[in-house]
Amino acid sequence: MSEIKQDAVLSQRLMDAQVGVLGSMLIDPDTVPGVLARVRDEDFANKDYRLVFQAIQARFRAGQPIDAILVRETLGGGVDSPWTTILQGCMDVTATAAHVDDYVDALRSSATLNRFRELCAQGAEADTLEEAQALMDQMRAQQVGRPHVQAMDMAEGFERFLDRHNGEDKPQYLSWGVEVLDERIFAEPGDMVVVGGYPSDGKTALALQFAFGIGKKHRVGFFSYESTRDKLFDRTVSREAMVSYTKIKRNQLKEEDYRELLDLRSILTAPQLTLIDAAGMTVLDIQAYSQAHRYDVVFLDYLQKIAAPRGVRQTDFERVSAISSQLQQFGRITGTTVVALSQLSRPDRDAKTRKIRPPALSDLRSSGQIEQDADVVLFLYREDYDDKKANRILRIAKNKEGEAMDYVRFRFDGDLQTFSRIAPVPEPPAEKPKRQKQPPRQVSFWADGGSFEDTPWGKGGAG
Repeated sequence: MSEIKQDAVLSQRLMDAQVGVLGSMLIDPDTVPGVLARVRDEDFANKDYRLVFQAIQARFRAGQPIDAILVRETLGGGVDSPWTTILQGCMDVTATAAHVDDYVDALRSSATLNRFRELCAQGAEADTLEEAQALMDQMRAQQVGRPHVQAMDMAEGFERFLDRHNGEDKPQYLSWGVEVLDERIFAEPGDMVVVGGYPSDGKTALALQFAFGIGKKHRVGFFSYESTRDKLFDRTVSREAMVSYTKIKRNQLKEEDYRELLDLRSILTAPQLTLIDAAGMTVLDIQAYSQAHRYDVVFLDYLQKIAAPRGVRQTDFERVSAISSQLQQFGRITGTTVVALSQLSRPDRDAKTRKIRPPALSDLRSSGQIEQDADVVLFLYREDYDDKKANRILRIAKNKEGEAMDYVRFRFDGDLQTFSRIAPVPEPPAEKPKRQKQPPRQVSFWADGGSFEDTPWGKGGAG
Protein backbone atom coordinates (compact mmCIF):
# COMPACT_ATOMS: atom_id res chain seq x y z
CA MET A 1 0.00 0.00 0.00
CA SER A 2 1.41 3.38 -0.99
CA GLU A 3 2.12 5.95 1.72
CA ILE A 4 -0.54 8.32 0.33
CA LYS A 5 -3.17 5.56 0.28
CA GLN A 6 -2.19 4.41 3.78
CA ASP A 7 -2.53 7.97 5.10
CA ALA A 8 -5.98 8.20 3.50
CA VAL A 9 -7.12 4.94 5.15
CA LEU A 10 -5.86 6.01 8.58
CA SER A 11 -7.42 9.44 8.22
CA GLN A 12 -10.78 7.92 7.29
CA ARG A 13 -10.70 5.55 10.28
CA LEU A 14 -9.97 8.45 12.61
CA MET A 15 -12.67 10.57 10.98
CA ASP A 16 -15.29 7.81 11.28
CA ALA A 17 -14.41 7.24 14.95
CA GLN A 18 -14.67 10.95 15.77
CA VAL A 19 -18.06 11.19 14.08
CA GLY A 20 -19.34 8.05 15.85
CA VAL A 21 -18.37 9.34 19.30
CA LEU A 22 -19.86 12.81 18.78
CA GLY A 23 -22.99 11.44 17.12
CA SER A 24 -23.58 9.06 20.05
CA MET A 25 -23.32 11.88 22.62
CA LEU A 26 -25.72 14.07 20.62
CA ILE A 27 -28.24 11.26 20.08
CA ASP A 28 -28.12 9.95 23.67
CA PRO A 29 -26.86 12.35 26.39
CA ASP A 30 -26.67 9.39 28.82
CA THR A 31 -23.51 8.30 26.99
CA VAL A 32 -21.71 11.56 27.76
CA PRO A 33 -20.28 10.70 31.24
CA GLY A 34 -18.77 7.43 30.03
CA VAL A 35 -17.23 9.08 26.97
CA LEU A 36 -15.74 11.97 28.96
CA ALA A 37 -14.12 9.45 31.33
CA ARG A 38 -12.24 7.82 28.46
CA VAL A 39 -11.73 10.46 25.77
CA ARG A 40 -9.63 13.63 25.77
CA ASP A 41 -10.06 16.58 23.47
CA GLU A 42 -6.63 15.95 21.92
CA ASP A 43 -7.97 12.62 20.62
CA PHE A 44 -9.88 14.65 18.03
CA ALA A 45 -7.54 15.44 15.16
CA ASN A 46 -10.20 17.47 13.33
CA LYS A 47 -10.37 20.99 14.79
CA ASP A 48 -14.15 21.38 14.28
CA TYR A 49 -14.87 18.02 15.94
CA ARG A 50 -12.57 18.95 18.82
CA LEU A 51 -14.54 22.16 19.37
CA VAL A 52 -17.82 20.22 19.34
CA PHE A 53 -16.41 17.82 21.94
CA GLN A 54 -15.24 20.74 24.11
CA ALA A 55 -18.70 22.35 23.87
CA ILE A 56 -20.39 19.13 25.02
CA GLN A 57 -17.81 18.79 27.80
CA ALA A 58 -18.41 22.38 28.96
CA ARG A 59 -22.19 21.93 29.09
CA PHE A 60 -21.84 18.66 31.01
CA ARG A 61 -19.52 20.19 33.60
CA ALA A 62 -21.90 23.11 34.03
CA GLY A 63 -24.82 20.73 34.59
CA GLN A 64 -26.60 21.96 31.46
CA PRO A 65 -28.72 19.78 29.12
CA ILE A 66 -27.16 18.47 25.94
CA ASP A 67 -28.64 18.23 22.46
CA ALA A 68 -27.62 19.41 18.98
CA ILE A 69 -29.39 22.78 19.22
CA LEU A 70 -28.00 23.65 22.65
CA VAL A 71 -24.48 22.55 21.68
CA ARG A 72 -24.74 24.77 18.59
CA GLU A 73 -25.64 27.70 20.82
CA THR A 74 -22.59 27.02 22.99
CA LEU A 75 -20.47 27.05 19.83
CA GLY A 76 -21.92 30.43 18.97
CA GLY A 77 -23.76 29.61 15.77
CA GLY A 78 -27.26 30.16 14.47
CA VAL A 79 -29.48 28.02 12.26
CA ASP A 80 -27.54 28.97 9.15
CA SER A 81 -24.09 28.47 10.66
CA PRO A 82 -21.70 25.73 9.49
CA TRP A 83 -22.15 24.09 12.94
CA THR A 84 -25.67 23.05 11.96
CA THR A 85 -24.30 20.98 9.08
CA ILE A 86 -21.49 19.49 11.18
CA LEU A 87 -23.74 18.50 14.09
CA GLN A 88 -26.50 17.14 11.84
CA GLY A 89 -23.92 15.21 9.85
CA CYS A 90 -22.57 13.49 12.98
CA MET A 91 -26.08 12.43 13.98
CA ASP A 92 -27.04 11.26 10.47
CA VAL A 93 -23.93 9.06 10.08
CA THR A 94 -24.27 7.54 13.57
CA ALA A 95 -27.09 5.02 13.26
CA THR A 96 -27.27 4.26 16.99
CA ALA A 97 -25.59 5.27 20.24
CA ALA A 98 -25.63 1.64 21.41
CA HIS A 99 -22.17 1.13 19.87
CA VAL A 100 -20.57 4.09 21.62
CA ASP A 101 -17.97 1.93 23.45
CA ASP A 102 -16.80 0.54 20.11
CA TYR A 103 -16.57 4.07 18.70
CA VAL A 104 -14.52 5.18 21.71
CA ASP A 105 -12.15 2.20 21.34
CA ALA A 106 -11.73 2.97 17.66
CA LEU A 107 -11.13 6.67 18.37
CA ARG A 108 -8.47 6.05 21.01
CA SER A 109 -6.75 3.44 18.85
CA SER A 110 -6.75 5.63 15.74
CA ALA A 111 -5.74 8.74 17.67
CA THR A 112 -2.82 6.93 19.32
CA LEU A 113 -1.64 5.55 15.98
CA ASN A 114 -1.93 9.01 14.45
CA ARG A 115 0.22 10.48 17.25
CA PHE A 116 2.75 7.69 16.81
CA ARG A 117 3.10 8.59 13.16
CA GLU A 118 3.50 12.29 13.99
CA LEU A 119 6.19 11.53 16.59
CA CYS A 120 7.99 9.21 14.18
CA ALA A 121 8.05 12.00 11.60
CA GLN A 122 9.51 14.35 14.22
CA GLY A 123 12.05 11.69 15.20
CA ALA A 124 13.27 11.47 11.61
CA GLU A 125 14.14 15.16 11.83
CA ALA A 126 15.76 15.03 15.30
CA ASP A 127 19.22 16.59 15.41
CA THR A 128 20.45 14.85 18.58
CA LEU A 129 20.04 11.48 20.24
CA GLU A 130 18.56 13.20 23.30
CA GLU A 131 15.79 14.73 21.18
CA ALA A 132 15.03 11.34 19.61
CA GLN A 133 14.94 9.62 23.02
CA ALA A 134 12.58 12.29 24.38
CA LEU A 135 10.23 11.58 21.46
CA MET A 136 10.44 7.85 22.23
CA ASP A 137 9.37 8.60 25.81
CA GLN A 138 6.36 10.47 24.45
CA MET A 139 5.49 7.43 22.34
CA ARG A 140 5.65 5.15 25.38
CA ALA A 141 3.48 7.60 27.30
CA GLN A 142 0.88 7.31 24.54
CA GLN A 143 1.05 3.52 24.75
CA VAL A 144 0.34 3.48 28.49
CA GLY A 145 -2.16 6.31 28.45
CA ARG A 146 -5.25 6.62 30.59
CA PRO A 147 -7.40 3.49 30.57
CA HIS A 148 -11.12 3.17 31.10
CA VAL A 149 -12.01 4.72 34.47
CA GLN A 150 -13.42 2.22 36.97
CA ALA A 151 -16.04 3.55 39.39
CA MET A 152 -19.19 2.48 41.24
CA ASP A 153 -21.89 4.00 43.42
CA MET A 154 -22.85 2.65 46.85
CA ALA A 155 -25.67 0.44 45.53
CA GLU A 156 -23.34 -1.28 43.08
CA GLY A 157 -20.68 -1.48 45.78
CA PHE A 158 -23.09 -3.35 48.08
CA GLU A 159 -23.96 -5.89 45.36
CA ARG A 160 -20.30 -6.41 44.49
CA PHE A 161 -19.48 -6.85 48.18
CA LEU A 162 -22.02 -9.68 48.49
CA ASP A 163 -20.65 -11.33 45.35
CA ARG A 164 -17.02 -11.02 46.46
CA HIS A 165 -17.65 -12.22 50.02
CA ASN A 166 -20.05 -15.08 49.40
CA GLY A 167 -18.01 -17.51 51.52
CA GLU A 168 -17.41 -19.79 48.56
CA ASP A 169 -14.52 -18.21 46.68
CA LYS A 170 -11.21 -18.08 48.54
CA PRO A 171 -9.35 -14.78 47.96
CA GLN A 172 -6.21 -15.18 45.88
CA TYR A 173 -3.35 -13.17 47.36
CA LEU A 174 0.32 -13.44 46.46
CA SER A 175 2.05 -16.29 48.24
CA TRP A 176 5.54 -15.51 49.53
CA GLY A 177 6.35 -19.10 50.47
CA VAL A 178 6.61 -18.15 54.14
CA GLU A 179 3.51 -18.90 56.16
CA VAL A 180 3.68 -15.93 58.51
CA LEU A 181 3.97 -13.55 55.54
CA ASP A 182 1.10 -15.25 53.71
CA GLU A 183 -1.04 -14.92 56.85
CA ARG A 184 -0.24 -11.23 57.37
CA ILE A 185 0.29 -9.72 53.91
CA PHE A 186 -2.73 -9.58 51.61
CA ALA A 187 -1.00 -8.35 48.45
CA GLU A 188 -3.47 -7.87 45.62
CA PRO A 189 -3.21 -6.74 41.99
CA GLY A 190 -2.15 -3.10 41.92
CA ASP A 191 -0.43 -3.08 45.33
CA MET A 192 3.10 -1.78 45.85
CA VAL A 193 5.45 -3.77 48.09
CA VAL A 194 8.85 -2.38 49.06
CA VAL A 195 11.69 -4.56 50.35
CA GLY A 196 14.33 -2.39 52.00
CA GLY A 197 17.77 -3.46 53.13
CA TYR A 198 21.40 -2.47 53.53
CA PRO A 199 23.97 -3.51 50.91
CA SER A 200 25.08 -7.18 51.00
CA ASP A 201 22.20 -8.31 53.20
CA GLY A 202 20.75 -10.46 50.38
CA LYS A 203 17.87 -8.37 48.98
CA THR A 204 18.37 -9.60 45.42
CA ALA A 205 18.71 -13.25 46.46
CA LEU A 206 15.53 -13.01 48.56
CA ALA A 207 13.64 -11.23 45.77
CA LEU A 208 14.68 -13.91 43.25
CA GLN A 209 13.50 -16.59 45.66
CA PHE A 210 10.15 -14.81 46.04
CA ALA A 211 9.83 -14.21 42.28
CA PHE A 212 10.60 -17.85 41.41
CA GLY A 213 7.87 -19.08 43.76
CA ILE A 214 5.30 -16.48 42.67
CA GLY A 215 6.07 -17.34 39.05
CA LYS A 216 4.52 -20.78 39.56
CA LYS A 217 1.06 -19.17 39.49
CA HIS A 218 1.58 -15.70 37.99
CA ARG A 219 3.42 -14.05 35.12
CA VAL A 220 6.42 -12.26 36.66
CA GLY A 221 8.91 -9.79 35.22
CA PHE A 222 12.15 -9.25 37.18
CA PHE A 223 13.75 -5.93 36.12
CA SER A 224 17.34 -5.71 37.29
CA TYR A 225 19.46 -2.57 37.32
CA GLU A 226 22.26 -4.32 39.21
CA SER A 227 22.88 -7.63 37.43
CA THR A 228 22.57 -9.10 33.97
CA ARG A 229 19.94 -11.73 33.22
CA ASP A 230 22.66 -14.41 32.99
CA LYS A 231 23.96 -13.60 36.46
CA LEU A 232 20.44 -13.73 37.86
CA PHE A 233 19.84 -17.10 36.26
CA ASP A 234 23.16 -18.40 37.65
CA ARG A 235 21.98 -17.44 41.13
CA THR A 236 18.64 -19.14 40.53
CA VAL A 237 20.35 -22.35 39.43
CA SER A 238 22.61 -22.27 42.49
CA ARG A 239 19.61 -22.00 44.81
CA GLU A 240 17.27 -24.48 43.15
CA ALA A 241 19.94 -27.10 42.37
CA MET A 242 21.90 -26.50 45.61
CA VAL A 243 25.08 -26.07 43.57
CA SER A 244 27.90 -23.85 44.84
CA TYR A 245 27.62 -20.38 43.31
CA THR A 246 31.40 -20.16 43.46
CA LYS A 247 31.67 -23.30 41.30
CA ILE A 248 29.22 -21.81 38.82
CA LYS A 249 31.11 -18.51 38.62
CA ARG A 250 34.42 -20.32 38.13
CA ASN A 251 32.87 -22.63 35.52
CA GLN A 252 33.93 -25.68 37.57
CA LEU A 253 30.76 -27.78 37.28
CA LYS A 254 31.36 -31.50 37.04
CA GLU A 255 29.55 -34.19 35.11
CA GLU A 256 27.35 -35.13 38.06
CA ASP A 257 26.35 -31.46 38.43
CA TYR A 258 25.19 -31.38 34.81
CA ARG A 259 23.23 -34.61 35.28
CA GLU A 260 21.44 -33.13 38.28
CA LEU A 261 20.69 -29.94 36.34
CA LEU A 262 19.18 -31.93 33.48
CA ASP A 263 17.00 -33.78 35.99
CA LEU A 264 15.87 -30.40 37.37
CA ARG A 265 15.17 -28.88 33.95
CA SER A 266 11.38 -29.06 34.32
CA ILE A 267 11.54 -27.41 37.77
CA LEU A 268 13.91 -24.66 36.65
CA THR A 269 11.89 -23.81 33.56
CA ALA A 270 8.37 -24.15 35.00
CA PRO A 271 7.88 -20.67 36.55
CA GLN A 272 6.50 -17.91 34.33
CA LEU A 273 9.45 -15.71 35.27
CA THR A 274 11.31 -13.40 32.88
CA LEU A 275 14.67 -11.85 33.83
CA ILE A 276 15.21 -8.43 32.25
CA ASP A 277 18.33 -6.26 31.95
CA ALA A 278 16.76 -2.93 32.92
CA ALA A 279 19.73 -0.53 32.94
CA GLY A 280 18.58 2.84 31.62
CA MET A 281 14.86 1.99 31.66
CA THR A 282 12.40 4.59 32.96
CA VAL A 283 9.09 3.82 34.69
CA LEU A 284 7.34 4.39 31.35
CA ASP A 285 9.66 1.83 29.74
CA ILE A 286 8.88 -0.68 32.49
CA GLN A 287 5.15 -0.09 32.24
CA ALA A 288 5.08 -0.38 28.45
CA TYR A 289 7.18 -3.58 28.50
CA SER A 290 5.13 -5.08 31.34
CA GLN A 291 1.82 -4.42 29.62
CA ALA A 292 3.13 -5.80 26.34
CA HIS A 293 4.14 -9.05 28.10
CA ARG A 294 1.09 -9.14 30.41
CA TYR A 295 3.01 -9.44 33.69
CA ASP A 296 0.90 -9.87 36.81
CA VAL A 297 3.81 -9.00 39.12
CA VAL A 298 6.99 -7.02 38.51
CA PHE A 299 10.11 -6.98 40.68
CA LEU A 300 12.43 -3.97 40.46
CA ASP A 301 16.02 -4.26 41.67
CA TYR A 302 16.22 -1.55 42.77
CA LEU A 303 14.05 1.59 42.99
CA GLN A 304 16.80 4.21 43.40
CA LYS A 305 18.46 2.97 40.19
CA ILE A 306 15.45 3.56 37.94
CA ALA A 307 16.25 6.21 35.35
CA ALA A 308 14.49 9.58 35.29
CA PRO A 309 12.62 10.54 32.12
CA ARG A 310 15.14 11.60 29.49
CA GLY A 311 15.67 15.32 29.23
CA VAL A 312 14.31 15.94 32.75
CA ARG A 313 16.75 17.41 35.28
CA GLN A 314 15.92 16.70 38.94
CA THR A 315 17.66 16.40 42.28
CA ASP A 316 18.06 12.88 43.64
CA PHE A 317 15.23 13.52 46.10
CA GLU A 318 12.90 14.78 43.37
CA ARG A 319 13.80 11.92 41.03
CA VAL A 320 13.20 9.15 43.58
CA SER A 321 9.98 10.78 44.83
CA ALA A 322 8.64 11.01 41.27
CA ILE A 323 9.65 7.42 40.49
CA SER A 324 7.93 6.10 43.63
CA SER A 325 4.71 7.93 42.74
CA GLN A 326 4.88 6.72 39.13
CA LEU A 327 5.36 3.11 40.24
CA GLN A 328 2.35 3.35 42.54
CA GLN A 329 0.22 4.77 39.73
CA PHE A 330 1.52 2.13 37.31
CA GLY A 331 0.31 -0.58 39.68
CA ARG A 332 -3.05 1.08 40.36
CA ILE A 333 -3.84 1.82 36.72
CA THR A 334 -2.82 -1.55 35.27
CA GLY A 335 -3.56 -3.89 38.20
CA THR A 336 0.09 -4.98 38.30
CA THR A 337 1.60 -5.81 41.69
CA VAL A 338 4.88 -3.91 42.03
CA VAL A 339 7.62 -5.29 44.30
CA ALA A 340 10.40 -2.71 44.50
CA LEU A 341 13.70 -3.24 46.28
CA SER A 342 15.06 -0.18 48.04
CA GLN A 343 18.37 0.79 49.56
CA LEU A 344 18.38 2.13 53.11
CA SER A 345 20.28 5.16 54.34
CA ARG A 346 23.63 4.49 56.00
CA PRO A 347 22.88 3.18 59.52
CA ASP A 348 23.88 5.06 62.65
CA ARG A 349 25.50 3.41 65.67
CA ASP A 350 24.19 3.88 69.17
CA ALA A 351 26.53 6.25 71.01
CA LYS A 352 26.75 3.96 74.06
CA THR A 353 26.52 0.40 72.76
CA ARG A 354 28.03 1.07 69.31
CA LYS A 355 25.34 -1.27 67.94
CA ILE A 356 23.36 -0.65 64.77
CA ARG A 357 19.64 -0.24 65.47
CA PRO A 358 17.08 -2.11 63.33
CA PRO A 359 15.98 -0.06 60.29
CA ALA A 360 12.93 2.22 60.45
CA LEU A 361 10.63 3.59 57.75
CA SER A 362 12.52 6.88 57.85
CA ASP A 363 15.62 5.01 56.63
CA LEU A 364 14.18 4.40 53.14
CA ARG A 365 16.82 6.07 51.06
CA SER A 366 16.41 9.37 49.18
CA SER A 367 12.72 10.00 49.72
CA GLY A 368 9.92 9.74 52.28
CA GLN A 369 7.57 9.35 49.33
CA ILE A 370 8.42 5.63 49.19
CA GLU A 371 6.99 5.10 52.68
CA GLN A 372 3.84 6.99 51.70
CA ASP A 373 3.26 5.14 48.40
CA ALA A 374 3.93 1.58 49.58
CA ASP A 375 1.11 -0.69 50.72
CA VAL A 376 3.63 -3.01 52.39
CA VAL A 377 7.21 -2.36 53.53
CA LEU A 378 9.51 -5.24 54.48
CA PHE A 379 12.96 -4.75 56.01
CA LEU A 380 15.73 -7.31 55.59
CA TYR A 381 18.69 -6.95 57.93
CA ARG A 382 21.31 -8.89 59.88
CA GLU A 383 20.86 -9.74 63.55
CA ASP A 384 24.43 -8.52 64.00
CA TYR A 385 25.26 -5.83 61.46
CA ASP A 386 29.02 -6.42 61.88
CA ASP A 387 28.77 -10.14 61.11
CA LYS A 388 28.10 -10.84 57.43
CA LYS A 389 27.28 -14.46 58.26
CA ALA A 390 24.71 -13.52 60.87
CA ASN A 391 21.13 -14.70 60.54
CA ARG A 392 18.78 -12.39 58.67
CA ILE A 393 15.55 -10.88 59.95
CA LEU A 394 12.70 -10.00 57.62
CA ARG A 395 10.34 -7.61 59.40
CA ILE A 396 6.96 -6.27 58.30
CA ALA A 397 7.43 -2.54 58.93
CA LYS A 398 4.24 -1.33 57.23
CA ASN A 399 1.12 -3.24 56.25
CA LYS A 400 -1.96 -1.26 55.19
CA GLU A 401 -4.24 -4.29 55.01
CA GLY A 402 -2.96 -6.43 57.88
CA GLU A 403 -0.72 -6.72 60.91
CA ALA A 404 2.72 -5.14 61.03
CA MET A 405 5.83 -5.54 63.20
CA ASP A 406 5.94 -9.34 62.90
CA TYR A 407 9.24 -10.74 61.73
CA VAL A 408 10.81 -13.95 60.47
CA ARG A 409 14.37 -15.20 61.07
CA PHE A 410 16.31 -16.73 58.20
CA ARG A 411 19.60 -18.46 57.74
CA PHE A 412 21.25 -17.11 54.58
CA ASP A 413 23.71 -19.29 52.69
CA GLY A 414 25.45 -16.97 50.25
CA ASP A 415 27.23 -19.77 48.38
CA LEU A 416 23.90 -21.46 47.66
CA GLN A 417 21.95 -18.19 47.37
CA THR A 418 19.37 -19.65 49.75
CA PHE A 419 17.24 -18.22 52.52
CA SER A 420 15.96 -20.88 54.91
CA ARG A 421 13.47 -20.00 57.59
CA ILE A 422 14.49 -20.71 61.17
CA ALA A 423 11.32 -22.02 62.78
CA PRO A 424 10.97 -20.77 66.37
CA VAL A 425 10.86 -23.15 69.29
CA PRO A 426 8.87 -22.07 72.38
CA GLU A 427 10.73 -21.24 75.55
CA PRO A 428 10.49 -23.93 78.24
CA PRO A 429 7.81 -23.33 80.90
CA ALA A 430 8.87 -21.09 83.79
CA GLU A 431 8.33 -23.84 86.36
CA LYS A 432 10.93 -26.03 84.67
CA PRO A 433 13.97 -23.75 84.39
CA LYS A 434 16.46 -26.62 84.08
CA ARG A 435 14.94 -27.93 80.88
CA GLN A 436 17.20 -27.03 77.97
CA LYS A 437 15.81 -25.12 75.02
CA GLN A 438 15.74 -27.07 71.75
CA PRO A 439 17.91 -25.77 68.91
CA PRO A 440 16.10 -23.89 66.10
CA ARG A 441 14.78 -25.92 63.19
CA GLN A 442 15.69 -24.85 59.65
CA VAL A 443 12.77 -24.84 57.24
CA SER A 444 13.01 -24.17 53.52
CA PHE A 445 10.71 -21.92 51.54
CA TRP A 446 7.60 -23.34 49.88
CA ALA A 447 7.62 -26.40 52.18
CA ASP A 448 4.34 -28.28 52.43
CA GLY A 449 2.63 -28.38 55.81
CA GLY A 450 3.97 -27.02 59.07
CA SER A 451 2.87 -23.97 61.00
CA PHE A 452 4.35 -21.01 62.83
CA GLU A 453 4.46 -21.19 66.60
CA ASP A 454 4.31 -18.15 68.82
CA THR A 455 7.69 -16.53 69.13
CA PRO A 456 9.70 -15.73 72.22
CA TRP A 457 11.46 -12.83 70.41
CA GLY A 458 9.37 -9.90 71.54
CA LYS A 459 5.73 -8.92 71.31
CA GLY A 460 4.17 -9.70 67.96
CA GLY A 461 7.28 -11.42 66.65
CA ALA A 462 6.76 -14.33 64.30
CA GLY A 463 10.23 -15.73 64.56
